[in-house]
Amino acid sequence: MARKSKKWTMIFIGFIVVVLFTLALTKLNIAMEKGLSVTSIDVDKQDISSYMMVQGKLESKIKSEISSDFSYRINDIYVKVGDKVKKGEVLAKFDIKELNFDIECAKLELEIQEEQYKEKNSEENILSLKKDIENQEIDVRILSNKYERNKILYESGVVAKDELETSYDEYIKSKNSLEKNILELNKIIKEKDNKSDLKALELKKINLTQKIENISKSTVVSPIDGTITAVNARIGSMPKGTEGLFIIEDLSKLKATFYINEFDISQLKIGRTVELTTESIQNKTFEGKITNIYPTAQVEQNAASGKQIVIPVEVELTGDIAGLRPGLTIESKIETQIENEVLVLPYEAIYEKVDKTNCVFLVDSGMLKEIPVELGVESDLLVQIIADGIKVGDKVVLNPDETYSDGMKVNIDEYAE
Repeated sequence: MARKSKKWTMIFIGFIVVVLFTLALTKLNIAMEKGLSVTSIDVDKQDISSYMMVQGKLESKIKSEISSDFSYRINDIYVKVGDKVKKGEVLAKFDIKELNFDIECAKLELEIQEEQYKEKNSEENILSLKKDIENQEIDVRILSNKYERNKILYESGVVAKDELETSYDEYIKSKNSLEKNILELNKIIKEKDNKSDLKALELKKINLTQKIENISKSTVVSPIDGTITAVNARIGSMPKGTEGLFIIEDLSKLKATFYINEFDISQLKIGRTVELTTESIQNKTFEGKITNIYPTAQVEQNAASGKQIVIPVEVELTGDIAGLRPGLTIESKIETQIENEVLVLPYEAIYEKVDKTNCVFLVDSGMLKEIPVELGVESDLLVQIIADGIKVGDKVVLNPDETYSDGMKVNIDEYAE
């Protein structure tokens, strides 16, 4: 009896399995006849842009760093950081008491040099010296004759020895004086209009002119309208070389410099609009435009990617810049490519095949149609598709996978805009 019961139990279980298998097979056949459930989206035509995100620093478009080589001490400072100034406004003054003293000394030195030059090159002085020499030559002849006569008289015993020696001394003294004046005349004639003397005189004039011109340097004025952003000048101090005294910036005109990778630079054009944001001011977007693309590249050391070649690009901010200030880090969303009125799809509609080519699956009369596509401009959510056989309004499957094939029956479950 037990065996019969066990047999009927096995028969019943087999019957149930057959029934379940038949039901599953029937359901599968119905599903295959109905088609695979898919989600689709319509092909659209619109403008599309691609962007790159880069970081840079804000700075003033107009900035003046004021330095001085004036070697005197600062006496007064009239501004502080944050002050607004106008072009030509006095910022500081130097103590010029020492400069005035130097000017007076330079004037005296020039006067002395001029007198010496005039005296040395005076024709009147030369003529006077020649006249003196002529007179001395006469005196020398007279004294020479006197000495020769006294020699004869001394030998005859008429003149004493003292008188002879006196006449000799007078002759020698006169002769020496004549020779000295002759040498002096020759020297003056030789050095007349001497270039080195003339250059020395010119140097004295230049020295005086420079010191007088330095008076204008004693007052430091602003070269632009703007705001004082740095004061390095100190009362009582003396500038060192070209050390900066003040920095003045026009805070109403800002720009940012970004360093663009060499592979992306060809996509940028002067005049292209730029979106800018900064973490310092949340939920606010600023506008700018590219005003300068540098003609030369440079090497940038990047912690993540090592050395790379970059090209500086300047972006001038336009419109409202309230809250922005030089020195802030700013992020730029720069358009790199723009296409107008082209076919676009979301990335979820693109299927990359094993051979790295791309395709989409159109739904045509309830069946899939594989269409090869090339990708164009890519934005955050959409991508331009370039292909034959696709038009606006065509339905394309979203999230296709490797099981999808050309000619497969499908059923559109829902429609996504």
